[in-house]
Amino acid sequence: MKLCILNVKSPKAKTINKDLAGGYGTGTHIGNSIRAKIIEQLKKSGIKLPILSAGYIAAIFHNAGHGVEYLENKMPSEADLILIPTSIVDCKNEITWAKKAKESLPGAKVGFFGAFSSAQPKFYLPHCDFAIIGEPEAAVEQIATSGSIPKGIVNSPTIPEKELDRLPFPKWDIFPLKEFSYSPVIKAKPFITIQSSRGCVFSCSHYCPYTALQGTKWRDRSVANVLEEIKNDVEKYGVRGILFRDPLFTFNRKRISEIAQGIIDNKWHIEWGCETRLDLLNKEFVDHLYNSGLRSINIGVESADPSVCKAGKRLPVQIQHQEEMIKYCDQKGIRISAFYIIGLGDDTESTVRKTIEYAKYLNTHIAQFTLSTPYPGTPFFEEMKPLIYDTDWEHYDAYTPVWKHPNLTAEQMLKLKEEAFVSYYFRPKYILSFLRRMLKS
Repeated sequence: MKLCILNVKSPKAKTINKDLAGGYGTGTHIGNSIRAKIIEQLKKSGIKLPILSAGYIAAIFHNAGHGVEYLENKMPSEADLILIPTSIVDCKNEITWAKKAKESLPGAKVGFFGAFSSAQPKFYLPHCDFAIIGEPEAAVEQIATSGSIPKGIVNSPTIPEKELDRLPFPKWDIFPLKEFSYSPVIKAKPFITIQSSRGCVFSCSHYCPYTALQGTKWRDRSVANVLEEIKNDVEKYGVRGILFRDPLFTFNRKRISEIAQGIIDNKWHIEWGCETRLDLLNKEFVDHLYNSGLRSINIGVESADPSVCKAGKRLPVQIQHQEEMIKYCDQKGIRISAFYIIGLGDDTESTVRKTIEYAKYLNTHIAQFTLSTPYPGTPFFEEMKPLIYDTDWEHYDAYTPVWKHPNLTAEQMLKLKEEAFVSYYFRPKYILSFLRRMLKS
């Protein structure tokens, strides 16, 4: 069997990253001012993440003896099976390409996989042979080993915690490895992503898109298996920059300490980043991770108002600890990217402005402001159904209002979003700190 993984790239002007927001993707459009457009362009030129599940799929098919190729916006000359990764932000374009595949290669079967096809498989089914629901690896293993291509909705069982080690390491040599980057957060290249654990146990799973596909049970790979993947990436692909795509990387400190020690013992000179909660870090732990190459941490702050966080079912980090850890990491040369949500359920214009000012006070390397978005597949989506007025899925890009907020109009949220970005990044204090951080390491 010959497989083509066909990654569809949007023709739209807005910056689309399909592996963000738990695989639903984001479509960055900040505003119409010149300054807003400058920020958009910088984001577009700096961030290009691989679709991690596509790397796993390529490895599974290759190891089963099948031919595999990866294409972007280009139809294969021949293929028995074409798999298209899905996103909510570019779903119409993905369907357009599925139709093209059916027309140009009538003998080939077309399947969809990803977070959005899992949440809304019926959206894709009229245009394909099958759509995978769930993490795709188990279903892909069945196809690769049996050689039989399924029809309709394919339920892919979640791989249990004890069995994640059985997955092969992503096969990156058929992907445009030189193009992948996470600038200006991780500077080292070649750059790649790794996922050492899946799922998140915290209550913000109510609105967080990551758990829609990965679930709320934390599942980890063994330390030895993760270190073996790092070794494979360093020795085979020359990787020097890594972003761990775990929703909650430091949930088990002992495990992560062992991974860090393994990096040190093997003398792998890499720069790496992760996503976690600051209340799962302390100074001694950060010191150890820094010595192994930790240079960036993504954190969720969401709102500066604790009551807004709690109403949105997010357990906020204790303020003093949050500020101490951000300051400590900054002093060491660890770049912090802080994420904020505008338009949580109890937000008002006053609480949003408070959050914007708090973001400036923290003055992290990156500040990301998104609008509260009810992703299908999350409890938040079900809760917001009566208030949703926009049913165009591609507008669920984290930058467009799609539901009727009780305290903020759509116009207010768009204005506040642009104000947040522009007022944050065009400050002398921020520009000076940005230059200091980029020169420090």
